[in-house]
Amino acid sequence: MKTVTPYLANLTPLRGIAALLTVIFHVDLMLGLGGNLLLKFEDSWLINRMYLMVDFFFILSGFVMSHVYGKWFQDSVERSEFKRFTIARFARVYPLHFVSLLATVTIFGVSGWIGIPENLIMEANNNLYSFITNLFLLQAMNLHDWFSWTHAAWSISVEWWMYMLFPFLVKPFMNLKPVGRIAVVLACFGGYLVLTFLIIPNLPAPVALPFFKPDPLNNTVNAAVQYGFLRCLCGFVLGMMMYLGYRENWGKSWLANGFTLVLLSAGLFTCMHFALADVFSISFLPLILLSAAYGSPSTDRFLGTKLLQRLGDWSFSIYLVHQPLMFLFGNAFAYYQFSRNGTYGQPSKPDQFVGWLVCLAFIAVTLAVSALTYRWVEVPARNYINRQFGGRKTVYSVDPSATTA
Repeated sequence: MKTVTPYLANLTPLRGIAALLTVIFHVDLMLGLGGNLLLKFEDSWLINRMYLMVDFFFILSGFVMSHVYGKWFQDSVERSEFKRFTIARFARVYPLHFVSLLATVTIFGVSGWIGIPENLIMEANNNLYSFITNLFLLQAMNLHDWFSWTHAAWSISVEWWMYMLFPFLVKPFMNLKPVGRIAVVLACFGGYLVLTFLIIPNLPAPVALPFFKPDPLNNTVNAAVQYGFLRCLCGFVLGMMMYLGYRENWGKSWLANGFTLVLLSAGLFTCMHFALADVFSISFLPLILLSAAYGSPSTDRFLGTKLLQRLGDWSFSIYLVHQPLMFLFGNAFAYYQFSRNGTYGQPSKPDQFVGWLVCLAFIAVTLAVSALTYRWVEVPARNYINRQFGGRKTVYSVDPSATTA
């Protein structure tokens, strides 16, 4: 039986940081009624561009899947290994996805029962059909034109199907010569350009939201329930190529130091700040990943702190728990307003200072709940499924292949 390769500890905190940035992005959308609250667009587009953390998750997944499972499929895809791999990935992502889906359905169901009006942006596609597609992780495979239920789970949907494709990519990709690797990397960025300039500007408005249309000048790769799989494919394969470079110490002499990691991060945030085309921001993500993976004494000390490691452990819970909590608090506030004023009017937009206070308080609650779901849902469910169906005798408190935020 093949052993599971221990994860690269420096990558764990990056997941947690990226998950928190995603939470800030969604809080800004919620409180700002579309953004432009925590940071004004005239000051910076940084928070508006934090959806790119999802692209980092995709790149990270391709890298870590190659590191952990690449040897399983380097010669061929055997049925027994594919089964073990599928069970391991199911045990990693599905239990918490299922719990967050049920939580979201319950929140919206109870809200409707007590008379809280439907929020069209949040609930436009919430129906039995979308519940079934969410249940089978199909909600982002071009079956809908808008988000449904736990919106953030769209990335879990496309990543699950990328997992199913991954074993069949290992042999041809892991044996590529340098020219072939360069061609694949260029193809990935070509995919991002197709999304940016051909697909997203021409997407029709959702049927239930005819007023919602992407800005053709936004230069974004932010596809989700439509063409999200292409976005995931580009990132995941790019991560696989980066793993080949890591395995051969590509660029280690200049990437393996904390100063380079800081410079690369500054480059990323500068591109996001000025709202440059997303393809420029994404070009920094694989290098940040490599720099952290190589590590250095200063990098290892910083990323090895207990707080950041724990944040990384909780990252998947942070990602899937924060939106049900957001729906819960939003609807509770709406009901409170109704009890005081007798009406469900549009909530007022807070000022920037109050917005940040609310954001920090929400992050604190999200972290507390995520610690609980990690301890009582993620770990026991993963261990049980792997023991019962995956043939693992070892019980993991931390999954070495846990990459999804």
